[in-house]
Amino acid sequence: MADWPDISGVTAVEGRPRLPRRPAVVVRTLAAAITMSNNHTGASALTDAAAGNGDATRVAGLVGWLPLSHVLAWHPETGHLMARTDTSLEDLALRYAAWVGSIVVPDDLRVRRDTYAQAVVDGAREQGSEVPPAGAFQQVSPNQASAEQVHTTPATTQKITALLDVLDGAFLERGAVVRASLLALLGGRHVLLLGPPGTAKSMLARSLCDCFSNETYFEYLLSRFTNPDELFGPVSIPGLKEEDYRRLTTGYLPQASVAFLDEIFKANSAILNSLLTLVNERVFHHGRHRDPVPLIGLIGASNELPADDSLGALFDRFLVRLSVPPLAGRESFLAVATGTVKAPVIPEELRLTADEREGIRQAAANVTVPQSMQDALVTLWTTAQEREWPVSDRRWRHAIDVLKVAAATAGRTELDPLDLLLLEPMLAPTPVLASQVREVLVTLLGTRSVPSHDLYVQWTLLGSDRVAPLGDDTVSIGHSGTDWESQRIRRHASATRFLAHHTAAVRRLAADRSRLDRAADAHPWLQALPHRLLAAHIRAARELVDILEVAETYERGLASQDALAKMLIEALPKRPMRFFGNDVACVISLKDGQIRTGLTLAGERVGVDPASDDVAVIPSDTTAFLNWVDGAITTAKFADKAPTWAARSATTALDSVRRQLGRQAVPRPKTLPRAPLETS
Repeated sequence: MADWPDISGVTAVEGRPRLPRRPAVVVRTLAAAITMSNNHTGASALTDAAAGNGDATRVAGLVGWLPLSHVLAWHPETGHLMARTDTSLEDLALRYAAWVGSIVVPDDLRVRRDTYAQAVVDGAREQGSEVPPAGAFQQVSPNQASAEQVHTTPATTQKITALLDVLDGAFLERGAVVRASLLALLGGRHVLLLGPPGTAKSMLARSLCDCFSNETYFEYLLSRFTNPDELFGPVSIPGLKEEDYRRLTTGYLPQASVAFLDEIFKANSAILNSLLTLVNERVFHHGRHRDPVPLIGLIGASNELPADDSLGALFDRFLVRLSVPPLAGRESFLAVATGTVKAPVIPEELRLTADEREGIRQAAANVTVPQSMQDALVTLWTTAQEREWPVSDRRWRHAIDVLKVAAATAGRTELDPLDLLLLEPMLAPTPVLASQVREVLVTLLGTRSVPSHDLYVQWTLLGSDRVAPLGDDTVSIGHSGTDWESQRIRRHASATRFLAHHTAAVRRLAADRSRLDRAADAHPWLQALPHRLLAAHIRAARELVDILEVAETYERGLASQDALAKMLIEALPKRPMRFFGNDVACVISLKDGQIRTGLTLAGERVGVDPASDDVAVIPSDTTAFLNWVDGAITTAKFADKAPTWAARSATTALDSVRRQLGRQAVPRPKTLPRAPLETS
């Protein structure tokens, strides 16, 4: 395997490079990480030093793995690489190999994966003595997060929440539409409402205008015969006499703060050009005049999507596109049909002033996009390209600006993963494809919302007693002695340390679920979390429960010699159901019969009546039993108390037992269960 081809799922994912293909490059990078740690080294410098003449992308992927080793971490403030003082190249390589070995790959790639991992370990052992351990270490948590900063306008946030409550009470089943529309207007963007007549689109537009203090509203129903004078104002006759072409715009669209244009795609070419400039540049051109317009946002409505390509530019100007279907619920229908629901009345004290809107704008400009959100946005952008969603660079920019407004109005100074859910009406090419965009967003958010853990890696390391210490870990894992008793003590300590990792993972998951619930409750622009997002946490919790059951069983089995003997016997396969015959070859009795099982010739365990006197009983103590399993004493010596008439069958059964147990008194850990993949 001199060429070391890519291993799908390990060194490449979906054809894209992920980790170095050549084990030598892995060893070189790990060695560089140790020698350059604790010396003001950043990720870029380490990547450049280790990549050499190539493999920069793959080395960068390996550099990103380093915190998962639990012996290296990036300082949360400086970004410098830190390492524990006892970090050695061989130990780091073993951790990497264990992590690689835990990656699920197709059956035909398992041998290649394991060969690759072993080559990394072998290369590290050859070079290990040449790489000194890391220097002084400053304890850093890889997942340490900076403290959240609170926005300085809680009154504005409370006012927006109260506004949404008023609108929700009047527009039943329109919560998502109300929130997306108001958020778009706060971000200075335009909204398109698609739906049949009679679905309260115009009433919603008027109510949204009422959310702003001292602002003017303009509304008009367009047709192909609409004259520009009806929209932009009549031409000034005195101006014509002075050879100055201008329009009298008072009371018309150029002077409106919020405008509602019904059947907007019926606009004729005489209106379209002026309308495009007005909504995009906030400037109205008439004659030689270029008048700025106070437009907060335009709300357009239509019964159908534009069929004419000439309207494509206008359609793209609407950042938020929403479907407004008829009412679907029985209670909502009765409330509207019987007049129980009244038109919304926005109290003056809840209306947003110009100063408050300017404060929101300035706060949004200071909202940052953390690295995790940048990665999520790049993934989303790539998916949009693969699925050929027509999302322009301008639309992406405007969409992120609106997300920043959402964060600012929620009192945050950086974007939160939950903000991604707001992108659905901004990215969907048409309302028909909104469900497709929602599926992508929920899937993306689901993979990032649940905290990751490295329990599978630590479980693999448990087999070599290399479970990483955690926090103020006081568990001591000795290294003296090669007999099974020394190994049992070390393995029990390692299992105890693994359970500490599990407890930490449970706490992280519980804290993240609490954080998610708090973030959703504090998010004024989300009505409820998607069910699939909550299901991701439920699956993760079930996985941790299954892991705990296996880990605790293994840890209890290592607690004492008696527990170890009992675990070994219970690890033997049960005899399958048979319809006739007595196939018990012998009985092992430990601790004066407290541990007792019958054995078949194949080494299977089977229950035996204690009063039965027609089977050979081999009495022993647990120490002798464990010595025999480990090979310290022979089967003949262990079975010397068996009756002569049963010696042959007992020897056969015992030899089968030792084969079943792998001739190891301290068994290797069982494979941990994994949560099933989500199917949609």
